Amino acid sequence: MEYLVIGAGPAGLQMARFLHLAERDYVVLERSPGPASFFRTFPRHRVLSTDDNWLFEGAPFSRYSKRSFPNADDLVRYLEDFARPLNIRYDTAVTDVSRYGARHVIIATGQRPHLPSLPGIEHAETYATASTDPTEYSGKRVLIIGRGRSAFETADNISATARVTHTVGRSVQRIVKNGDEFIATIDGSGELCYDAVIACTGFRRDTSLDHPDAHVITGDSIRAIRHSARALHRTLEAENHGVPWPHRRLRNRPDSLATTISVRAREIPDGLADVVVPQGQYALLYDEMPMTQRNGFVVTSSQVRHYRYNELIAVERRMHRKPLERFFSEQLAVPCIA
Repeated sequence: MEYLVIGAGPAGLQMARFLHLAERDYVVLERSPGPASFFRTFPRHRVLSTDDNWLFEGAPFSRYSKRSFPNADDLVRYLEDFARPLNIRYDTAVTDVSRYGARHVIIATGQRPHLPSLPGIEHAETYATASTDPTEYSGKRVLIIGRGRSAFETADNISATARVTHTVGRSVQRIVKNGDEFIATIDGSGELCYDAVIACTGFRRDTSLDHPDAHVITGDSIRAIRHSARALHRTLEAENHGVPWPHRRLRNRPDSLATTISVRAREIPDGLADVVVPQGQYALLYDEMPMTQRNGFVVTSSQVRHYRYNELIAVERRMHRKPLERFFSEQLAVPCIA
């Protein structure tokens, strides 16, 4: 086959939809019996932190939920429908990507719960295993390790029934089990006793199938994932099939460039960059390219870098229209309009 996609979560499904619409030879392999296996378990309390959960070329997510914080099961239904026309083989675990003979391998295996290397962490419950029934912690002193979404989600769930709830980040130094109690040494607080310890220390990308020649789609949100997948697909289309990267023309004037870039800077996802290449009276704007680009004006959400023959010659970090207009005027050697 030409393209092998591993994983049928949001990243794998988004890439598969792009390949499907481009009529490429592809297959998606998923070890679970259906798509979106991560979101069938997480978040544990079944409430998503955002309503920005849609994928490109799919139905509006508002058809599935109009809530600002939708139920995770609504996202599962959305992804199940999104996956239906795609070439996916379920119940297919992959242990060695080389055995499939694909010309291009795309790793989209998602995330798994992470535990830090903390002495005594093995005594703690984890976000994945802790009970979601708040009555299980009635009258107990509970230590929650973590300062991210999973930690505060868990704390919010048990705070009404627990006797004490402490949410602590990296200041925990060790945990010792003493009979039915847990003694936690916390920097600045000394040793404190708890009846339960829950480690809600986030997730890390599953790297077990990473390969030097494979492409990887990453992102800490569905918004980041869909944009990363689109950038990778555009890269593959350009490199393997001669399809030009989508672009639009702008007037090559400081005021025109500044107006467009000041708006685009608020929309560019982390890890990607717009690239503006001057060509005479016009400039070509290439949306959301990989950060490795070293040509023309490379625009991120926080700065504009100007490259000439791959050499960095100027940087502007004030992403408002007037400073950008002065910057482009200097770099293009064109008088400022205003």
